[in-house]
This record gives sequence, C-alpha cells and structure tokens, in this order.
Amino acid sequence: MARGGAGRNPQQKELERGERLRKAARAARIRRVLIAAGIAVVLVGGFAYAATRSGPEELAAVQTFPEQGAEHIEAGAPTPDYNSNPATSGPMANQPAACGVFRSELPDEVVVHNLEHGAIAIRYDPGLAAADRDTLEAFARDAGTHIIVAPRQGLDTPVVVTAWANLLPLEEVALSAVEAFYGRFAQFGPERGVPCPFQVDEGQTEDLSTN
Repeated sequence: MARGGAGRNPQQKELERGERLRKAARAARIRRVLIAAGIAVVLVGGFAYAATRSGPEELAAVQTFPEQGAEHIEAGAPTPDYNSNPATSGPMANQPAACGVFRSELPDEVVVHNLEHGAIAIRYDPGLAAADRDTLEAFARDAGTHIIVAPRQGLDTPVVVTAWANLLPLEEVALSAVEAFYGRFAQFGPERGVPCPFQVDEGQTEDLSTN
C-alpha cells in the first residue's frame, strides 16, 4: 500500500499545494481585517470618550443655556428677558465694551456683545472682599485679551463667570476654576476672531495709553 504522498501524482501535489497557499492567504486576510477592526473600535471609543467625557473637575458646575439669538437693540431699549443671571446670550447693545478691568457696572446688554465675540466676563458682587477682587483683576491682566472683570449687583453667587451660552457660578474666588473656564471658552463665541485686547484698567491709576 502506498503511504503519504507516494501515491499522488505531481499534478495532485501541485493542486494541494495551491489549496494550502490559498488557505494561508485567506487566513492572513482575516487576521488583517480583525486587527483593523480592533484598531477602529479603539479609535472610535477614544473619540467617543473624548467627546463625552466630563471636563476638568473645576468645570463640573458649568451651566449651559439655550441660545437666545444675537439681535442688536438700540440704547435705552427695555432690558431683555434673559434666561440666565447674568445674561449669556440674546439681544445686545450695538457696541461691546472694551475688554479689561472695570470698577463700575456694565449693562448685560453690552457684555453679551462681548461674549458673542468670544470674551469671558467675570462679574462679582460689589461687596466682594478687596483682596478677592484684586485676584480676579490680576488674572485678567495676565490673560491680556478677551476678558472683562466688573462688579454686578443681583448675582446669585459672589462670583459668576460667563461665556456665550455658558455660566459658572462660584461661591468664592476659585482661581483654578476661573482659569479652566477661560481656557475652555475664551474666543469661542459665535463671532470668534474679533479682537478684544486688554484696553481698560480701572483698577490701576496709570494711563495705559502711555505704556
């Protein structure tokens, strides 16, 4: 009796060899597909995590409000009915304020226009301790652009930081939270790209125009 391949003719051997090569190639293709699928799953999962993960702990209290449009209103018009305190979007004055530090209040209608341009507004209760106020003003000077610091009566917390459609209430001056909010939302308003350099500093006595 013939054993092994002794009874197979060369043509059979070639056919069997070809079949083995085809099976090996098919197995290799399947491995490549599985590896590619695994990589895709990892990438999609990573993108999904990046898109849905919560931000820094300092931003856990950020509130996002439905946008109320960006209609311009004339000076002296009735104060709009905003959906946040202070306002984060909606009807606005024709002209924004210069960015910088103010020691007097700014109307919400004016500040909303700044938010539209991507500015961040830090509003604080007029009774805030002077040292805390100075900390906020110093942060604004360091930021140097797209930021306003000003007092405002009627806040729900001692400090409120706002961006377009977003608000962060603070029970105290938490500088790390202010920095995180600025890093996340500065220059991301509907009309981003509009310059707003630091131009006003009512917290200092020198004339910035001479610097």
